[in-house]
Amino acid sequence: VGSEMCIRDRKKDAKILNIKLAKEISDQLEQFCEESGISKTVATEKTLSKYFEEYFSRPEEERTLFK
Repeated sequence: VGSEMCIRDRKKDAKILNIKLAKEISDQLEQFCEESGISKTVATEKTLSKYFEEYFSRPEEERTLFK
């Protein structure tokens, strides 16, 4: 019941995002998900979260898209 509640709450707070990825990136994402056993959603959320954490931890004047 606890995990069901977590999943239901998570879906309520979610937003749909449709994007087009380069085939190479999409293939890598699929391979990563197959090997790690996690979904594309979780893999994408964790990757973006880690990037944003690093990005927003820098002072505004030092923020660059890719470093």
